[in-house]
Amino acid sequence: MEKRAAVRFVLLAPVIIRWTDASGAKREDVGRTRDISTAGAFLTCNLRLPVGTKVGLEIHHPPLERNTTQRVRLQATGKVIRVTQRAEQIGVAVRGEFTLHDNRWEGIGSQPA
Repeated sequence: MEKRAAVRFVLLAPVIIRWTDASGAKREDVGRTRDISTAGAFLTCNLRLPVGTKVGLEIHHPPLERNTTQRVRLQATGKVIRVTQRAEQIGVAVRGEFTLHDNRWEGIGSQPA
């Protein structure tokens, strides 16, 4: 039986993962998304994050239209809910909601409704 509350979409994009480790040090890793939903994302990265770790994610999506340099950035805060490892690849499932930052509207004043 499927337990997921949200539909997942394949999205292969660079992601920056930020967190504070057990010693209180600020940490950062770069990885890639494998899939994303309105409730979170599954990532591959270099470092193994403990389940329960609070993370900040910043996903940089390529331009949505041809002949443009405008990029879309998704940000989320969430919590690591599952970690997997196959060979040297570490997978991390994060639960959290994303906010959209579209640079087409930066510096104009406000985004359209």
